[in-house]
Amino acid sequence: MNDTLIPPLRERPQLVETAAEGRPGGPSYTYRGATIDRQKGGYVCRLWMKGHPPDGQSFGVAGTITPLVDIWVDEERLPRCMRAVPKTER
Repeated sequence: MNDTLIPPLRERPQLVETAAEGRPGGPSYTYRGATIDRQKGGYVCRLWMKGHPPDGQSFGVAGTITPLVDIWVDEERLPRCMRAVPKTER
């Protein structure tokens, strides 16, 4: 078997804590150009990533947001289970 035909595994990006107490009271993280703010308790997180359709939206734990960021950074698309809906004026 020729080892040169097998691509090397890339290192998985990690969440990097940027503040122990961010905007909503829990820790804040960066991940591949996105900011993820966690509320106290850690069960609700908000994604901040300019240009990403769900920018400013809340989700579950941070682990539910990182795949959205990965797909957006790597393929510039949303998962098939999501569809882009224009934001309303606030």
